[in-house]
Amino acid sequence: MKKTFKKKIFILLLLILPGINLSYSQVKIGVAIPLMTNSSDASEKKTGEQMLRGINDALEEYKKNKPAITVTITAEDTKKDQSATLDILNRFGSDNTVIAVLGPIFSSELINNVGAAVFHKMPVISPTATVNFLAQNNPYVFQLNPTYDIRGRVIAKFAMKEMGMKNFIILSEDTYGKNYAESFKDEVEKNKGTIEGTEFYIKDSFPLTAQFESIKSTIFSKDKFIDFGNLTANQSDKLKKAVLRYSNFDSLFTGKLIVSIYKLFGKNADTVMDSLKIFPSPVLSNSGSIIPGYIDALYITVSNYNDISKICEEYYSSGINLPLLGSSDWNNEKTLTDNKKFIRELYFDSDFYLADKDDKTGLSESDIRNYYFGYDGMKLILDKISEKNITREDINESLENLRNYTAMHNRIDMKERTNQNLQIMSFRDGKLSKLRDYETE
Repeated sequence: MKKTFKKKIFILLLLILPGINLSYSQVKIGVAIPLMTNSSDASEKKTGEQMLRGINDALEEYKKNKPAITVTITAEDTKKDQSATLDILNRFGSDNTVIAVLGPIFSSELINNVGAAVFHKMPVISPTATVNFLAQNNPYVFQLNPTYDIRGRVIAKFAMKEMGMKNFIILSEDTYGKNYAESFKDEVEKNKGTIEGTEFYIKDSFPLTAQFESIKSTIFSKDKFIDFGNLTANQSDKLKKAVLRYSNFDSLFTGKLIVSIYKLFGKNADTVMDSLKIFPSPVLSNSGSIIPGYIDALYITVSNYNDISKICEEYYSSGINLPLLGSSDWNNEKTLTDNKKFIRELYFDSDFYLADKDDKTGLSESDIRNYYFGYDGMKLILDKISEKNITREDINESLENLRNYTAMHNRIDMKERTNQNLQIMSFRDGKLSKLRDYETE
């Protein structure tokens, strides 16, 4: 009798205990960010403070839903220092209750410390590091922000596949900007396009007179034009009857514009001109009101958004009437709006876009970005925990397979532990807008 009773109790415990484990667990997330607690400079603290604010808000929202799995965070100050960062990662790695780390945020903090993630078999999830191949070459390391390599390729692919562009000139800052320019060039050539010229500039070495003169020289050496202000009657009659891909005859004639034959007739313009028996007009590079067409766009990488004002004014003054393609640092709405009279048509890739900023009024653009990098990074980990991923291996596997995850500021599509998705932005008629999400594959 006693043996039967004990057996029933044992079976009952087997049935109940698994339910207890599923309904109540405790896990910890490590946070490694530059809080700069020892600095007396308030501006140095802002990045870490805003990011931690976003992280805490995401955790509070998670708690409001009364989740089955209790989550706590431990935030440590990396001090923007590699040694401090390594110590933090090793401490987290030695604590078995820590199932993942959000951070570090700077590539310089992480680049020589990726081995800690592998050693401890602990997911280290950087919301912002952009150096190429950190995650791709190192298991357990994740980059939620696309790398430089991905950024250059995405805007090149968009320009070629979606806009039909083929021929480009690059103007790039010669250190940081090269990270984008090299992958842009590689992607263009991989898709049978051409880079017709490349100009580099040293950071803060304005004006860029020599670079813009060289760009103009390249444009005119490759292009052929029709001068609508200097047509014979016979040429006018032929062009009135021709099918023009750009504008219409009356507008071009009235404006006395000088327009590329490739803008008017496409890439087969030479054949069309032969059939019309019209010869291109000789044009000097300092002529006004010129619309190029052989070169499809000018790709400009900047060291930071502070370069935009100076470059745009010089670009406008140079008379180079080409669409602009930009790197991610062009994503500063205030700067673009301040320079709208200099920008006719601009497209660039962006890792950050908010449809609604109303709830963050009073914060600078950089503060808003840091807040949401922290918020979205933490929310992603919490969402994975809500799906019952409560071990390091669970989190690692779920992130490796992550696709079509919609965060507040960007979509996340992981391949080789690196987010491949960016947003294509357009600035036209003084208005910034998101065109679409885009990725390399």
